[in-house]
Amino acid sequence: MPEQTPDIFRKILPPRRAVARALPCWLFAAVLLALPGCVTEGGGVHRTIVADGRVAIVAPYGFCVDESASRDDGDGAFVLLASCAALARGAEAAVPAEDAILTVSVAPSPGPGGSPEDRALVLQRYFASELGRAALARSGDPADVEVLETDTRGALFLVHSVDRGPGLAKGLRPDTWRAVFEANGRIVTAAATGFASRPIGDRAARALLQDLAGRSRAATESLPDPTMAQP
Repeated sequence: MPEQTPDIFRKILPPRRAVARALPCWLFAAVLLALPGCVTEGGGVHRTIVADGRVAIVAPYGFCVDESASRDDGDGAFVLLASCAALARGAEAAVPAEDAILTVSVAPSPGPGGSPEDRALVLQRYFASELGRAALARSGDPADVEVLETDTRGALFLVHSVDRGPGLAKGLRPDTWRAVFEANGRIVTAAATGFASRPIGDRAARALLQDLAGRSRAATESLPDPTMAQP
């Protein structure tokens, strides 16, 4: 696998500014505080297509896409997934079995290729390095981050880290599980962060990310080839 691979992964970690802008509204909605302007109208979107029609992101049960906090442009795609009930504030909206904030980032260009096994080895070395821990840190300081665990589940690479630096949104846990996988040639990073008042267990966080990755990869495989679209 090419030596530039780590830099590719660094660029697709969820952008800290985008997350910081999105979280305040999402957090207030999650605890059902009625703040006008924080809830996307017409909540209930469970799937979105990004990367010029090349990648589908599909939410696990009980989660919906917060369209107001998501983006898809030349710098890649960023998708925020929240509890459907929190977004819609409706009695009939679905509620996830395990509550968390889910974010997904999709690289703006094709990945370096290679097997999942090769990618896992590169990622293990990367996240053990100062460069990798800096990419995980809200502050950009690698000293703020400790990598607690890494794991590989088939084509899915998982990393569990804790960020003890400044800037943590009130009510969130400092630790995050992330999953890295490939979909239609694009490298995708998904993250699950729990609430301080409603902690999500490690097994549940991994299961959520596996569910999201499985749904998204299956839906991506069924997408029409965008290069074959008629003008």
